[in-house]
Amino acid sequence: MEKNSFGENMKKRHSVYMSWEFDAAVDDLNKMSEQGWQITEFSRFSQTYVYDPDVRYRYQIDYAENISDPVRYSEAFLDSGWLWVRSSTQEWKIFAKPCIPGQPEDAYLIYTDDRSKKEMLRRSRRFVGAVLIMYAIIIPYMIFSLARDWFFSHSEDLASVEIWTPILLGIAAYMFLRWYISVRRMEKGKKPRRFHYFAYVAVSIAVIIISMGSILLNFFGVI
Repeated sequence: MEKNSFGENMKKRHSVYMSWEFDAAVDDLNKMSEQGWQITEFSRFSQTYVYDPDVRYRYQIDYAENISDPVRYSEAFLDSGWLWVRSSTQEWKIFAKPCIPGQPEDAYLIYTDDRSKKEMLRRSRRFVGAVLIMYAIIIPYMIFSLARDWFFSHSEDLASVEIWTPILLGIAAYMFLRWYISVRRMEKGKKPRRFHYFAYVAVSIAVIIISMGSILLNFFGVI
């Protein structure tokens, strides 16, 4: 989802990245740079690019929560030819290096704080897993309650309106399941699949619109 709000030479994108999706962010930044769009400001919900087709950068993200000496940390990257990218994400330190044809891939690798990264993945997995367990309890109970109420009341309105609630919860539960699988893959050293958030938002909005339409049609006695 893109929004060109700054003119022809600037572009603002609205891509969502969770804390563990730094690999996906790096891939997106590299692809945008290949197209001539260079990142100037980054957040997990919006990114600002400037169009400069004369240069191309390779990006890397260093995950580091606690830096004892920020000045020395920044100077170490600058001395190695990395440029700092302005970011509102404190844990993500985003760096760019001009892409030189024929330069080996090792030149675009940086040191990452593996301990902080593993701890972040562990916390994320526990949080997502806890929410997933909550959904696993709530959704079956809600479906059971809905079926029980419909069986005893035989209300068509009940079936046409309240059925959308567990559907929306099911969409949310599937999203958390995908998150859990992605984090587990990263803990095993594998690359997770890209998560398309706006597709789930669009489906959820469609479900809400359909349910509201059913409510209105029932209210006016059309169905």
